[in-house]
Order: sequence, then structure tokens, then C-alpha cells
Amino acid sequence: MTTEIKDLTPVDPRYAFQLDERSGRLFGIVNPHSVQTPDDDVIGSPQLLTPPTLHGLKTHLRELGYDTFFFPTNSLQQFLRKLQQADQGKYVLGEKRDAKLKITVAHDKLTARAQMEPAWGGSPLTREMIAAELRRAHVAEETLNAEKIDALCSAAGAADLIIANAIPPINGTNAKLEPLVNTQIAVEHDADAEEAIDQHEVYEFHSVKAGVAIMRKIPATPGTPGMDVTGKVVKPKAGTDIRFAKPFKGVEVAPADENLLLAAIDGHPVFTRQGARVEPVMSVKAVDIHTGNIDYDGSLVVHKNIEAGYHVRVSGDVLVKGAVFRARVQSGGNIDIRGGVTGDDLSEDHNCVLQAEGDITAKFFQHVRIASRSDVHVLEYLMQCDVTAEGSINAGTSRGRGCIIGGHCLANVGVNAKVLGSEAYVPTLVQLGCDTDANRLLTALTQQLEKRTGEQTQLQQILDKIRCTGKPTSIGQTTLDKARKIEQTLLLLANKIEELSEQIEKLKPHAKLTDNLTVRVTAKLYPNVTVKINNLTWTSEKTQQRVQVGQENGSIICGPLKN
Repeated sequence: MTTEIKDLTPVDPRYAFQLDERSGRLFGIVNPHSVQTPDDDVIGSPQLLTPPTLHGLKTHLRELGYDTFFFPTNSLQQFLRKLQQADQGKYVLGEKRDAKLKITVAHDKLTARAQMEPAWGGSPLTREMIAAELRRAHVAEETLNAEKIDALCSAAGAADLIIANAIPPINGTNAKLEPLVNTQIAVEHDADAEEAIDQHEVYEFHSVKAGVAIMRKIPATPGTPGMDVTGKVVKPKAGTDIRFAKPFKGVEVAPADENLLLAAIDGHPVFTRQGARVEPVMSVKAVDIHTGNIDYDGSLVVHKNIEAGYHVRVSGDVLVKGAVFRARVQSGGNIDIRGGVTGDDLSEDHNCVLQAEGDITAKFFQHVRIASRSDVHVLEYLMQCDVTAEGSINAGTSRGRGCIIGGHCLANVGVNAKVLGSEAYVPTLVQLGCDTDANRLLTALTQQLEKRTGEQTQLQQILDKIRCTGKPTSIGQTTLDKARKIEQTLLLLANKIEELSEQIEKLKPHAKLTDNLTVRVTAKLYPNVTVKINNLTWTSEKTQQRVQVGQENGSIICGPLKN
């Protein structure tokens, strides 16, 4: 193999530059000469040459167009000393280097990284080089960041950029059920009538005729696939479907539309999380000695009160236009009480209990045991009550004083109140998230997943640094062994993360652990209020205004109320 050498005509006979075109190395040659002194400047002796300088060497290189080469530290200074000492020989000064580009795909294939070394007198980085390297790394064009590619092309020095990002999948939306009619209609009063207006007559049950559409199911969507940086499709998580609850009661599926429910009979529509039904409606003046206990397959309207000691159990909604005193009310739909609900002190054989598959609403609750599969709403106050809601507990969110004082409130979504606690510092317990075996296991698995994912990220960063060090022959056997161990560990971690993720997904339907659980207080939060969120506990020690209490980084934080 021949090496092309380019001899450069020296401007000074004491040295010359020589370029090896094949290797790109630039040599400085010190020619034979003697070290001159001022005593050599005599008649008949050769003319004394100007002493060589670093500036002169750099000027010469610039004139020849080689000042843009890569010069190791002090290489010119060392050559100058050889020249000054007339130390004959051939010395490496610098090197012509083409731009270098390396593109690596992350282990998880979520990003592609470009590491560029600029040209030193050689061929600069071009878009053609980038395109070729992208093809070599199998990076999909759809994932490229055009701005980062432009920045890479225009970089004056070394660059290390993430030039491609995976396109995340868009998960599908869950199916949902939308009621098409109201369960209640507002009562219109004649302001000009001579009779006194009964302010308790606010709503009446809404009845529907057979054949009327009452509910539509919006089907779940499959989602939109994503793509990793190599072009591989990333499947989205499809939305969860809902099936209308069976057996149907007073409803039927529309013949031409499987997502539409029609009323099969005349009656009152009752909506649940899984569907709807149409119930016949019973109307009574009051629940008292004249009616006795009521057990009815339908909906119930009570125009006055439910008196103490009576039991009401219906499959549909309950509308009470008066109040409830020390009674038990069980509903397969909603319970709506225009007045308040009053019981005795809470005990195991407590005699004032409300249970509903839907919402429970009243003006106030005092010494009441409440259980709702949906939300609980109160206008004025919840005082010394035992409340369980699979949805949220809301006090005064629309109007009213909105106080929660004493007792125990457990919700799976959130608690919203104007005032929480009291000036007397009455002990008040608010709990978010159910404390069950499934929830505890889900919490533990989630923490393990976060830990393993963090370990995976750290090890991947270490491995990337080793890979960027250089060729395997130049980084040493010890480092190579370390890299292999890291790769094996990453493989084990990936399997463990996949296993944990599968366990979490299987457990989620059996647990009710919810993220972003928050207690919101729009007016005052008093001392001696205890908040438990997903098994963490916090107690208020001072009076605060407009705050929210939530879980953050493994602890409960009380901070300013956010909109």
C-alpha cells in the first residue's frame, strides 16, 4: 500500500511541513542546520536567519490552509523547541479530521441520540452523512425532530443531541353511558296565584312513556397506535367497554341500535353506572303510622316526612320533600331529601341509616350513617356522621354553609367543603382511598415498579457512557466485563418491570386506589382535623384558609387551594 505524501515548499530552509493525505497527519520536519548565534554574523558568513517563532509557524500554517487542522496540546510549541535546538527529525504536528457522527438508539427505543465531533480541516458534517447514519441505526423518519437535525447541521463544535423521540400511543377512551332524559323536572309556580307557594315543591319525578330513548352508550375507542424510534408500532391501551346491566327492567335495547336503551313501560327512569331502568312510581303523603314501613319495587315520592322508626326500601329513586327523622332508607337509585336528616348518637345499632346505589342529597345530616355507591351532597352541614362514598363528598359546593364537623368521612374520589372542622376543634376524620388488602398490595407493587424503573434508567445511562468511550479494543477488559454485566442486569430488570406491570394491571380492577386524591377547603380548615390518603396520615395543627390537602411524593402536603 502506498501512502500519498505532500511535500510543502518551506519558506524557511530550517524546516518544512509534510502532509500524509491518506492518514491526514501533518508532520513538521526539522532540516539539518546549525544553531546560529550573534557571533556568526561576520563578514563572509551566511546571512543570519530570523529566529523561528510560534507566531511565524502559525502564520505559515494559515497561509497553507492547515490552521483548521486538529493540533494536540502544545504540539507546535514542542516542534518549535526542536527547531530552535536544530534537533533534526520528523514530528507529528496535527491531523486533518473529517466530521464524525454516531447515532445510538436507547435501550427502551424511546429516543435516538446523535453525538457529533466537528471537522478539523476535513469534510464537514452533511445531511447526507446524517441520513446514512440514521439508516444504519434504523431510525424511523416519522420520529425525527427537524429542529434538532438543523441544530446538528449548524453546530460549530461538538454536539450531543436527542434527535428522535418515540411517538407515544394515545390510549382509547372508556365507554360511557349518557342519560338522555332528566330524572327530575322543576316545578313551575304561579307568582300571581292567590294561594301561598310551597317552597318545598321544587322538583317532581320525571316520567317517560314507553318507546322513549332514555340512555345512550358511547362505545369505547381502541386508541391510536404510537411508534418507537425504530418504526415499530406501540400498541395503545384500548378503552374499557361497558355492557348494559341485565336483566333489563322496564327498558329494552333499540332494535336498530345496540347502544341505545328505550323505555319499555311508562314510569320513572332510574340511572345507574351500568345502565338504566324504568320504575313505576309510588306517591305517599308521609311515611308514618298510616303507611307503615315501605318495601316497593319502583320509585317513591314522599310529600312530607319520613318519621322516626320507619324503614323504606325501594328499587328506584327516593324523593322526600320534607325531612327524615331516625329512619332507615335504602334505595336502588338516588336519595334526594329536601329537608334535613336527624338521628341519635352513632352506635352499632344506629337507627338513622341511608343507603343508595346512586347519589344521596340533603339540606343537612346530623348523627347519620350514610353509604353511597356514588356521591354525597349536603348544603348546610354534615355533623358527627359516618359517611362512605365511592365517589366524592361535597358540602356547600353549590350553595349553603358547607360544613363538615366531626365524624368520619370516607370517599374514593375527593372531599370538597367550605369549612372542615370547627372552632371547638372537634375531632374530624377524612379518609380518601379504601384501606384494603388489594390497595396495600397495589401500593407495594407500584413502589417496586418505580424503584426498578429508576434502576433501569441509571444503568442505561452508565452503559451509554461506556459505549461512547470508544471501540471495544480501546476501553479495557475490565470495562467490557462491566458493560456485559450491566446488559445482563438490564435484561433481568426489563423482565421484572414487565412482570410487575402485568400484576398491577390485573390488580387494579380489584382495588380502588386513586391518584390525585384531594381534600379541598374553600373557606376554613380548623385544627384537629385528620386526613388519611391511601394509608398516609396528616393532622391539621392550625387554622388555615383556602387550602387543599393531597398526596405528593409519598407524603401528605397541605398547600394553597388551586383552581
